Amino acid sequence: MSVFLQIDPNPNCPPLDGMIFQPRGDARPVHQLRYERAGEPVWCDITGVEESGGWTPALACPIDDSGEGACYLVYGGGWGLRLKEPSPSSWDLTAPDQWGATYLLVGGDGADLQFA
Repeated sequence: MSVFLQIDPNPNCPPLDGMIFQPRGDARPVHQLRYERAGEPVWCDITGVEESGGWTPALACPIDDSGEGACYLVYGGGWGLRLKEPSPSSWDLTAPDQWGATYLLVGGDGADLQFA
């Protein structure tokens, strides 16, 4: 089954015109991923953001990408993904130490993901 991503304008991330991905396996919940911040790779907490502003698990599924080869597609809710460096702070769309993304592509070996 295809994964169709379209994100309307929202307070979390830029909009995204519809994109279709063909998974090579089932989507699995992800709670952390390695992300480059200020030139350094760091483990970040990750969640999906629903159109209501609520939270939903981020998901990752293996795909083939014409530019990257085998990789994982990481995606969230209708408003994309929310990331933060690990901290006790709650998820917040206005927090300056958190940021949004439409979707992410990470290495196909899964080394940059921590599945829930």
